[in-house]
Amino acid sequence: MSDFEDRLAALDPAARQPYEHRDLDSLISKITTQPDRTKNRLWRNIELKVASILIAGAMVTAGGVAMFQGAGTGLPILAIQSTSGAHSLKRASLPTMGAMQIYEEFNFTAGPALTATTPTNSSYELQIPSSGSNEAVRVAKIFGVSGSPVNTSADRVDWTVTGPSGSSLDYANSWVPEWSYAASPATMSTDFLPSDLPSQSTLANDVQSYLAKLGYGYTVSAPSFGTTTSTSNTTTPGSTSTADVTYSVAVDGMSTDQYVSFSVDANNNVVNASGPAFSVGSSLVYPLRSLAAGVAALNVEQQSRYPATSPQASPPTGTDLNAGGTNTSTTPSGPPIVDVTLNADSLSLETYQLTDGSLWLLPVYDYTGVETKLDGSTSSGTWYELAVDPSYVRVTNSTTSGGTHGVINY
Repeated sequence: MSDFEDRLAALDPAARQPYEHRDLDSLISKITTQPDRTKNRLWRNIELKVASILIAGAMVTAGGVAMFQGAGTGLPILAIQSTSGAHSLKRASLPTMGAMQIYEEFNFTAGPALTATTPTNSSYELQIPSSGSNEAVRVAKIFGVSGSPVNTSADRVDWTVTGPSGSSLDYANSWVPEWSYAASPATMSTDFLPSDLPSQSTLANDVQSYLAKLGYGYTVSAPSFGTTTSTSNTTTPGSTSTADVTYSVAVDGMSTDQYVSFSVDANNNVVNASGPAFSVGSSLVYPLRSLAAGVAALNVEQQSRYPATSPQASPPTGTDLNAGGTNTSTTPSGPPIVDVTLNADSLSLETYQLTDGSLWLLPVYDYTGVETKLDGSTSSGTWYELAVDPSYVRVTNSTTSGGTHGVINY
């Protein structure tokens, strides 16, 4: 039986055949390579922890940026190291789950707005603090926390500074390093209504003031404001309201996959804050693949992910899989194939690690489009693809405890 048939059999409770994926390591690898673009800092922390399991090995022995014959005049190849949890040209949202639709394969079509023009855009190397413990102490002082850094990880990359009041600064040096400040609950204002909180403009000024003190040099854009009210569980009951904002970190006016978050109480005291710890170093201007070519690359990726499946001209005889009348179908032993028309795009910057360990912000196409489901209904979705011309990119995977991965050349 195929894995797809195993899944269907497990849906019958009378069969008593619980489903267990035949290659669980491979499944976990697929899930963890899906980038999580949520602005929630907790989930960003989880993603970054997963991304710290870096795959060793390099296809380019000279390092992450190396010259290749025929790649062009003067521009080095970007040798990207594929890592568990890192960005590796994957879809920006997790597969759809359901009783009869376990996972999906997508058939992408470029809309008329996605042209064959090949523009250019800058890529940026990130400069990371050389000492995590020293950076933790420096950032802690900016938030008024004094103390000695305490190592909180076996590999001595994560540090915590805790002050006498209980306020703390965490510094996580996995993937893109990140600082996270939390005020002691004892110092927070209580019994205030959301209407008592500082205005959005005041909160925005607070953020700019702290960014200037942090001195990383990046800017922020696209703020998302909100409020949070929580009730204390201590012996002294009371409610705490905070004014919150999350920004996208921007480099040269382009949004990135990094975020800065701040929360203040009714007295305009910062109670929570977090963001990445990096400065922007050198930059290189690369030719980009066209928007239409990026869509074609998405289809190639789908075929490599599900090599045993391909679209059929029509559903199997006697099976009504698509009441909406489109030509979406499924293969006998593979996932449902869903048609997607991509009709809009934007350009942003995503973080990749090269084989020499350096981190770069590379341009990616963020496609939006409409997917036609098996029942004929439609919904919008977002997918992304590395925009750098593939002749300037090499992606290498290597063997880990989770299984063997092949080398992918774009």
